[in-house]
Amino acid sequence: MNASRESLATAADGDEIQLAAAGDHAKGEFRCTDCGYAITVCRELPPCAMCGCETWQAGLWRPFGRALESSPH
Repeated sequence: MNASRESLATAADGDEIQLAAAGDHAKGEFRCTDCGYAITVCRELPPCAMCGCETWQAGLWRPFGRALESSPH
């Protein structure tokens, strides 16, 4: 990501969340901060395809998240 455009915000629960802007080079999962639309990228972040917003929240990297959610408890 482009460090000059990257910023931190504080969530309602007090945790810091990392934000990125359209045009930043990024890799991973991101959610639009306005509408929640999710994308996975390995290039520059685009404007949101659903609402046009240019601010993205980096998703948490969970390499086994889907496997754990679908496995019997």
